[in-house]
Amino acid sequence: MVGPGYTLLAKQFDVSVDNVTSSFGFILLGLGTFMLAQNALAVKFGHRIVYLLSVSLMFISCIWCALSPNLASIRASRLFQGFGMSALQSLVASTLEQLYCVHERGSRSVIWSFAIMAGITLGPLICSYVIQNLSWQFGFWFVSIPLGLNAIAVFFFVPETTFDREAAIKRQKTKQDTDTGSLEKEVPDAEIESVKNSSPARPSPPRCLSTLRVWNGTFTDESIWMIFLRPFPFLLSPVTWFLFLAHGLQTVWLSLVPLCSSTIFTLEYNFNATQIGLTNLGGLVGIVLAMAISSPLNDWGVVWMAKRNRGVYEPEFRLVFMLSMLFGVFGYVGWAVGNDHRMPWIGAVACITYVPSLPGARPAWLWLLTDSDDARRTGRMLNFSMVVSGSAAVTYLLDTHRANALHILALSNFGKNMVLYASTFFANGIILSHGVKVSLLILGGCQAVCWAAAVPMFVGGKRVRSYIARHPQLFQGELPASEFPKSEKL
Repeated sequence: MVGPGYTLLAKQFDVSVDNVTSSFGFILLGLGTFMLAQNALAVKFGHRIVYLLSVSLMFISCIWCALSPNLASIRASRLFQGFGMSALQSLVASTLEQLYCVHERGSRSVIWSFAIMAGITLGPLICSYVIQNLSWQFGFWFVSIPLGLNAIAVFFFVPETTFDREAAIKRQKTKQDTDTGSLEKEVPDAEIESVKNSSPARPSPPRCLSTLRVWNGTFTDESIWMIFLRPFPFLLSPVTWFLFLAHGLQTVWLSLVPLCSSTIFTLEYNFNATQIGLTNLGGLVGIVLAMAISSPLNDWGVVWMAKRNRGVYEPEFRLVFMLSMLFGVFGYVGWAVGNDHRMPWIGAVACITYVPSLPGARPAWLWLLTDSDDARRTGRMLNFSMVVSGSAAVTYLLDTHRANALHILALSNFGKNMVLYASTFFANGIILSHGVKVSLLILGGCQAVCWAAAVPMFVGGKRVRSYIARHPQLFQGELPASEFPKSEKL
């Protein structure tokens, strides 16, 4: 959020830019470490109480950060902010799995990705004006207002979505046995047979006030410690490593851009905090385009492919959308080559936002070097790549591991945040020592490697799902072996 002001803050605290970046980056440390713990809490006590805890921590720690007089207090407050953010990064996917059918999850995953990316983009944009004209503390005061409103909204409009199926089955079976036993004493055999064969009545929906309960009891008899250890066997699942490479690390490369934007645009264009914040506008346009295009395509596209596949749906259909990661490669490389030829600032913003996609468009480095009008005209972007491919990767995870996707997301996000936190100690230093061009080319190469991870998964996805089904002792057995190698039908 305060990325555009890192250079100003370094002067204010008389430290290096990397020191300021790593101090505010403590949010990543809290986010990664609490990710696994909040999963255990969600499985044991349900999602609602974890969401309420998260938004409350975000609200309190934001006020704490605004009152912080030094970097030590900032580090502590950002650590607790990371605790609060963890549910928004991994628990939402599990909630989507609980609420929506397989052909409905794609568009909802896109909306979720859009919300996260829009927040990441709008934060620096708005806060840059506050830092330049007021102070960085006022930025956190302003953010605490919507966070407080969000806490109220979660309390009233986010009910418990976890369903204890085993307990419900036991209650229904007990009730049926009791009813049958009492009927056998009072009515003839013919009437008993008709009662047994009749379909059970639908359960009545919960009352409005009952959905507002903070405490809904426990949803499993398993200990917290055993639930905490549950994600680690999923390190043996190839889907875990695919998600980490294709989604987690891609997020790291993209997140390094705003983390280093203060250094890049100060060195190359002598921008102030407000001007650096405005560079996020292009990313916002890209995010909106990504949602508008990929939200319907993610679900309609796989339904169309399933019809072409004789009505059989296969999760690997989602991986077709991973091709959008190549737009990110073009964006990084185009920015690097253009920067070496003294391109104007609009070209740099266009690379954050745009890479060529129109028929007959010139290569990225050529249209960036000639005139800025083409940079404004041509569409697609790093953020577009992240929203489209990221939502496809998460939806593929939901289709393969289903209820246990929560654990894999926790592992992936833990690794992602640890890598990103470690990068805050040296990312700006690499740019200062090796230059913008080399740094961006490295990011482009890393993005290409992450995209390549989707190729073997697309080819061998059926074998991977068969492997998961044949090892229920490792993967909780939520996918019976009888389902493989067969695929779901829509």
